[in-house]
Amino acid sequence: MRYVAIDFETANNDPISACSVGLAKMEDGRVVDSYYTLINPPSSYFSPMNISIHGIRPEHVADAPTFETLWPDMLMFIGDDLLIAHNAPFDIGILKAMLTWYGLPIPSIRYTCTVRISRKVWPELPSHKLTDLSRHFGFDYQAHHALEDAVNCALVFHKACPCPTETEAVEYLMQKGIRFQRMTGGLAPLEPPPQQGGFLL
Repeated sequence: MRYVAIDFETANNDPISACSVGLAKMEDGRVVDSYYTLINPPSSYFSPMNISIHGIRPEHVADAPTFETLWPDMLMFIGDDLLIAHNAPFDIGILKAMLTWYGLPIPSIRYTCTVRISRKVWPELPSHKLTDLSRHFGFDYQAHHALEDAVNCALVFHKACPCPTETEAVEYLMQKGIRFQRMTGGLAPLEPPPQQGGFLL
């Protein structure tokens, strides 16, 4: 099974302040490709709180590309794969906000959330933060670096759902009450090979 994890870091609380993004492509339980870049955000104020979290300052992004110039490469990297994020409403919300700001169409990308999944799979754990899950499972981790966050999100998803095929993952997650969604709204139907039956997500 193949999927892509995404993580944004932001300059402030504004969803159009993404200042870095990381993408990690996972296949058969291994990270097979990655993408990372700083972003020069349209909302350019860097709050001291956010700087203290991720260490990115205005001077670091002064010569960085804007999101609209990065998006074609990001979209090609994601392709038709499932997109996952730890606290997907945050990262998918940022992605939608950036697309809207630049007048770019919102693609019908399927996505799901590893926070929701981890709460369903490991309800006994006291915390489902990515830092705590990474510590619990012994993952190497530099927190609040967009690529590190994306990689560890991908590892958490594989740990929670080590299914060899997407069809099996869909069935497993549906049993847990988790369904894939689409960025354009609604639930995402799985499109299996013609000889198989479909699942409505």
